[in-house]
Amino acid sequence: MSARLWTIALALGALVACASEDRTEEALLPQDPEQSPTLAPLAGLAPPSDHTALEGERASAGDVDLTPTPNATSRNLRRMSVAQLQAAIRVATGGLTWHDAQGRDQLDRLAPTLGVPNYIDTTNEDLDASLVFQKFLGDGVRAVCDEAIQDDLDMHPDDRIMIRHVDPTLTWEAADEAGRQAIDRNLRAMKLRITGHNVDLDDPEGLSRLRWLFRSASHATGSPAKGWRAVCVGLMSSPEFYLY
Repeated sequence: MSARLWTIALALGALVACASEDRTEEALLPQDPEQSPTLAPLAGLAPPSDHTALEGERASAGDVDLTPTPNATSRNLRRMSVAQLQAAIRVATGGLTWHDAQGRDQLDRLAPTLGVPNYIDTTNEDLDASLVFQKFLGDGVRAVCDEAIQDDLDMHPDDRIMIRHVDPTLTWEAADEAGRQAIDRNLRAMKLRITGHNVDLDDPEGLSRLRWLFRSASHATGSPAKGWRAVCVGLMSSPEFYLY
């Protein structure tokens, strides 16, 4: 009797298991799209308003730079080394140097003070435009410009270095239109020779400060040569000359 009941229980269990498998397979089968319920979109998952769907892909509806230009970078300005400064003064003045009465180069003597390494305490040259550097630079360019302008006054006009395009005795007030154009031409030539920066002919304001410097120094001293010396000192003391 117990064996028969056990057999009946097993049979009923098998039938129940088969029915469960059939319902699971039906649930996994694809349903008719027309009878499938439409799912409402979840809040917060909708595409952004600046995008549109095109043939299954998303394309930006706004202006987006896919390859942005990196920010421009630049290094800090540095002053010339002492060796570069010596070379630049020689080029600008036609071979002159800042020297003492015995002919010794003053920049060589002041090299340790101006940051040249001695390879005992320091190994890297200090290229900061410090107040000490600017003080000695001012002393040097005044001495060099004195010699350069005096040499020009003693030279034949064709051999001059600084005052090449105008009579060195001509003042702005005494000059006619042609003379003032010659003064401006010489100012342009000096600026190009000393700093490497050219002033275009169609830029009347580009020389205004140098013209004012020449006129002021000439008027205060009564000597156009002193005016050209002031222009030389102003250009060689400017950051356009010693910074790069």
